Amino acid sequence: MSGEPIDLRGLTPPEPMTRMLAELAALGDGDEFEVILPHAPVPLYALLKERGAEWETVSDEPGCFVLCVRRAR
Repeated sequence: MSGEPIDLRGLTPPEPMTRMLAELAALGDGDEFEVILPHAPVPLYALLKERGAEWETVSDEPGCFVLCVRRAR
């Protein structure tokens, strides 16, 4: 992972999705990033999968959902 998690809380839709997909597009194989969201981005999971991403929940606390997204190898 490179850098600090990207805090996407407080942004209006569809900006969090747009920013996550842009970050994913910039990744090389095996690279990853973390995002902080107010909740699980369930509608985004299919889009991540279509684009060759894997993800895991790092933290799931009220108002602070941390997701690690990586380009599949």
